[in-house]
Amino acid sequence: MNKIALALILLILPFSLVHTSPRKKVGIVLSGGGAKGVAHIGVIKALEELNIPIDYIAGTSIGAIIGGLYSIGYTSEQLEIIVKQTDWIDLLTDKVSRKEIPFPFKSDNSKYLISFPINNNGKNGGIIKGKNISQLLHQLTEGYQNVTNFDSLPIPFACIATDMVRNQKEVIRFGKLSEAMRASMAVPVVFSPIYSGKKVLIDGGFKDNLPIDVVKAMGADIIIGIDVQSELSDADNLHSIAGIANQLMLMICQSSLDESTKDIDAYIKVDVENYNAASFTKAAIDTLIIRGKNAAKANYNALLSIKNKAGIVNNEKNNKAKLPLFYPQYTPSDENQLRIGLRFDSEDIAAVILNINLNKQKFGKAEIAARGGKQSFLRTQYHLPISKPQWITFSNQIGYNDIFLYNHGHKVSNPTFIRNTSSLTYSVIPSKNLQMEVGASLDYHRYYRTLASEDVTPMKRKNLFLNYHTRLEYETFNKKYFPTKGLKTNISYTIYTNLQTNTAYSSFATQVTKIFPITLNTFIIPTIYGRFIFNDDIPFIYSNVIGGEGYNLHYEQQIPFSGLIHTEFTLKLLGNAQIQVRHKFHEKQYLTLSGNYAIHKNQFSNFLQGKKIYGTSIGYGYDSLLGPIEGFICYSNRSNQLGFFLNVGFNF
Repeated sequence: MNKIALALILLILPFSLVHTSPRKKVGIVLSGGGAKGVAHIGVIKALEELNIPIDYIAGTSIGAIIGGLYSIGYTSEQLEIIVKQTDWIDLLTDKVSRKEIPFPFKSDNSKYLISFPINNNGKNGGIIKGKNISQLLHQLTEGYQNVTNFDSLPIPFACIATDMVRNQKEVIRFGKLSEAMRASMAVPVVFSPIYSGKKVLIDGGFKDNLPIDVVKAMGADIIIGIDVQSELSDADNLHSIAGIANQLMLMICQSSLDESTKDIDAYIKVDVENYNAASFTKAAIDTLIIRGKNAAKANYNALLSIKNKAGIVNNEKNNKAKLPLFYPQYTPSDENQLRIGLRFDSEDIAAVILNINLNKQKFGKAEIAARGGKQSFLRTQYHLPISKPQWITFSNQIGYNDIFLYNHGHKVSNPTFIRNTSSLTYSVIPSKNLQMEVGASLDYHRYYRTLASEDVTPMKRKNLFLNYHTRLEYETFNKKYFPTKGLKTNISYTIYTNLQTNTAYSSFATQVTKIFPITLNTFIIPTIYGRFIFNDDIPFIYSNVIGGEGYNLHYEQQIPFSGLIHTEFTLKLLGNAQIQVRHKFHEKQYLTLSGNYAIHKNQFSNFLQGKKIYGTSIGYGYDSLLGPIEGFICYSNRSNQLGFFLNVGFNF
């Protein structure tokens, strides 16, 4: 009887072992390829549909980013949302999208042409520092920032970098996940390397663009390789520097590919023809994801064979928990910088601004700025953070002003004076697009030439004012210059107190601008300006001023007016309506037609019967690397003659 039982056990045991033995582990390998790497998402989609679980991931460059995010829980659908909603042009630069910049940093971001780091450890070995991509990766890995062993991630992960010091492949399986992904995609010279101890890490594609041996060493029994590299170009496409540079990169990345593909169970080669490393347009992303999925489907039989080989049952699914999506939020730079702005226009001729920006996030931000030109100044400023949305700002600015004033197009006066303003301001930033502010300032003027115009009150040689203001600003413009969407609102109330005469004055000012898209490239932009002075005989420095193409051009209260390229004073009550039609007719080139209608008067009664000013202009604008280039031909009934205005560079 015992012999029969033993025989039955021996007979049943092999079948029992078959059904209880663990399935084989599947690893995927994701190659580098820049923008072409979004095709990895399509392949992963196909693997999910086939219920092929992924147990290990290794990747290089863009493959490291896709693989790293997938390893911590992002689904293929979420990865597709991320790549489609990300502004890759801004992300792969150090430029921050304007809509993400809160007050009080918006103006600073659109003023300076170039900047240089000051004593920031000197580790800037690339044209692009990669701050934006680093910030995005940091925020997308929220919840895993303290994980230092990548084997403990939901899916064990490794990525490849190249250590320039040792000229060796660097397999990264420990450390900070966001930093590891950033190191793997650091194309030399283009992006700054990642400095890790004595290692200088750059793009892993230089040593291993398809790290099959790495995922095998991690424990994968079955390996799927996904290759998004372009094919080598023929002789007809190697006549440019860019073409040759791209060919050299491909040669380096493909040097070990043929040998490594021998060890994989399924090799999925994605068709990336007509696309390159910078193909981040929406149409390109859509197409590449589809091509990735199609490439996987073309290997359908090989993938089914993998399922059988691995012992994967049809109802087994790769159950991934969805992570919440995180998108980059602006954080003020902690870099110390020397910044330079340049401008030329047909009125001021030329101007330059130098700015030293010293940042210590715990202790605030200090600035020293100097402007050279007809309107020169030296400004020192210190921003003290109280809490995250609250600031106290101390500022002192001394400036030399040499301004021509006009009356109906005729030059009538040239007030020349020194102005010193010391101010204390409290700001609350409840959201990135909104700022509320209250403050006080001590304003001193010393005049060398005074006014001769009968329309404004003359000034004494020396004047001292204590002023108080409150201001509310809201802005969602996508760009400072040539915006194509957004809303801007500015409301302020100011009290001016002459300490010498104990005389007080007050004003209320507002601006509302809204951009309405009519077509994809045509926009209507209406604006309403208003400023009302509630007292008689206000000093000219605080009087209503109109003219020019820029807000606050020479005076804080100056209101732009299409048709007037010079500066004129108006009566106490001023309302100005402007409408612009802007058409984008070529990449970064704009044609703008503007019309203005203003009314000014000294009393509110019968305001619409006040003096009328109208004007119009037609202009061309180009959003260049040197800042905006603008040219206008304009006309106004204030001068009854054509005017011309040219500007190159940022306003400051």
